[in-house]
Amino acid sequence: MIPLLVLGLAIGFLSGYFLLWWGALVVLGVIVAAVSLVLRGRSRDGATGAIAGVLLGYAGVILVALFRGAL
Repeated sequence: MIPLLVLGLAIGFLSGYFLLWWGALVVLGVIVAAVSLVLRGRSRDGATGAIAGVLLGYAGVILVALFRGAL
């Protein structure tokens, strides 16, 4: 779970920083991929870590941009 959480944080941060609103599509893609892996019988903990990491990373960048007045 921890490696996918860290990877998710990195993906969420980078997609929010460089792609801004298009990064939401990256977040949605990671969520869809994680759900499909769980439905195929893979680790639920890893999928939860990936989803939480991507959401936290992306939301963090968006909140910083919002509070700094960049949005």
